[in-house]
Amino acid sequence: MIDEKEVAVIGLGPGGVTASIYLKRYGMTPFAFEKELVGGKVNKTEKVENYTGIETISGPDFGPQLENQLSSFDIQPIYKEVKQLSLNEDGTFHLVYGKNIEHDFKYVILASGLNERPFPINGQETFNSRGISRCAICDGPFYKGKDVAVVGAGTAAFEEATYLASIASSVTLIARRTTLRAPEYYVNNFLSHPNAKIKAPYEIIEAKGNQSLESIVIRNKDTDEREELNISGLFLYVGEAPNIEFIKIDGIFDEKGYIVTDKNLMTKVNNLYAIGDCRDTKLRQISTAVGDGALAASLIHETYQNK
Repeated sequence: MIDEKEVAVIGLGPGGVTASIYLKRYGMTPFAFEKELVGGKVNKTEKVENYTGIETISGPDFGPQLENQLSSFDIQPIYKEVKQLSLNEDGTFHLVYGKNIEHDFKYVILASGLNERPFPINGQETFNSRGISRCAICDGPFYKGKDVAVVGAGTAAFEEATYLASIASSVTLIARRTTLRAPEYYVNNFLSHPNAKIKAPYEIIEAKGNQSLESIVIRNKDTDEREELNISGLFLYVGEAPNIEFIKIDGIFDEKGYIVTDKNLMTKVNNLYAIGDCRDTKLRQISTAVGDGALAASLIHETYQNK
């Protein structure tokens, strides 16, 4: 028989951590799943500067703080990947995780975040982990004093390019369009570094080198002019998609794969909630994910009390 106090929280970024803490405070029992690190992509962010109450903190410092806070509430993260979420005939949810461990839940909160979209570059397979990276905070120190490039036009691309500009000899940000998606603050912050420049509208044609990356060939999309940049590191910040592959429930996604919820963060399936970056929302920030987590947990507790 299902214990209705048990709630599956899938993903322990800031939203999932908040939901777990609120559930615990309400006397519920969160099963908090995380396949990597508590904090999620926060751990790969150089700085967090837009979360109220914290002037600035590095991502690798913020993640462990979230984990410590879970521990203070006696919540032990389940470090296993959720492989399948499906709907039982009685409206409850069936989870398969880890090495085919199975468990049923009355309530589920999806906080699974985003995955990186594939970004194929001719020659890329040769230089993955040998010059091409998707994490500046992880791999940036290997390129101290060297020339690097960043591909992308959003906030994450400019944040990480700014970090790289503080340690690399030069940083070239390559954008496919002249219209940049990042707010002006982040663009100006990057360009305030004398070793920073933007190439737009350009696309990468080829990655070249011997044992490791040595250069890339880029093409101007307006003029078709081609140019070879001598770089040692290439950081990709282009394209993300909601992490939903494990969800075997139809009718809860929009055309881009994001999870659709109502104003109470519930999907079209009763007692199935989605919070943070994986849901259809206009703003994907730590602050909004935390608010989502608090609200979803509160509504689950309210439903449980009124059953």
